[in-house]
Amino acid sequence: MSERLHARRDLRRWLIALYVAFTAEHAYGAARYGTPVRLVGILPLGLLLALALGLLARHARTGSRPALSAGAIVVAVAFVGLAGLLEGGFNHALKVAFHVTGTPDDRLRQLFGGLNFAVPDDVVFEGIGTATLGLAVPVAWHLARLLRSARLPRSNATARRAGVTALVAAGALFGAYVIEPLDHVGLITLAILGAALGFALTAVSKVVGHPGWASRIVHSNRDARPAYGEGEAT
Repeated sequence: MSERLHARRDLRRWLIALYVAFTAEHAYGAARYGTPVRLVGILPLGLLLALALGLLARHARTGSRPALSAGAIVVAVAFVGLAGLLEGGFNHALKVAFHVTGTPDDRLRQLFGGLNFAVPDDVVFEGIGTATLGLAVPVAWHLARLLRSARLPRSNATARRAGVTALVAAGALFGAYVIEPLDHVGLITLAILGAALGFALTAVSKVVGHPGWASRIVHSNRDARPAYGEGEAT
């Protein structure tokens, strides 16, 4: 079995595991704290999961580089960025760390406040929430494996600069948040999204960041089909 097929299957499994943890955390939190609004994010992330898996499956069947590029962006932004770093990292792991170090509940509410804020007094809720951060690590790892195994061409300077610029902007936003905390998580959300987008742009620039990529997109399905012939057993 090829490295590319291994990477794709591993990525698919970890994506599903991350979605299951995300769903369990939101469903448990909705019941535990009487906040059904927590259920709102489950369906959109499920649709994004279906989209990502569909794009990865298309890449497996046809070798379509646009499908791989789009799938990588969905995975990086929605699952590594939002579900992993923002939900698991910021809303749970960082909040618990502040709580353990003695930060008062009022200060926690100021730093992490919002409609869904909960004082970290439930081990199950915070544990499942923090697990989404841990699960985002193998998702990012196997996404990188898949991109490497696809043997994509080198990225150009413009694509690299786009990724670096997004990462720098994310760092600046996070720094501004730490220096002058707001009463909501809007700024930190932008920082997480900026970092995830920077990762995605840098990674998938290998797909399109070189001369002649447009013509390869046009002919990708026709030219790549004989070379892949890899099919996946479900």
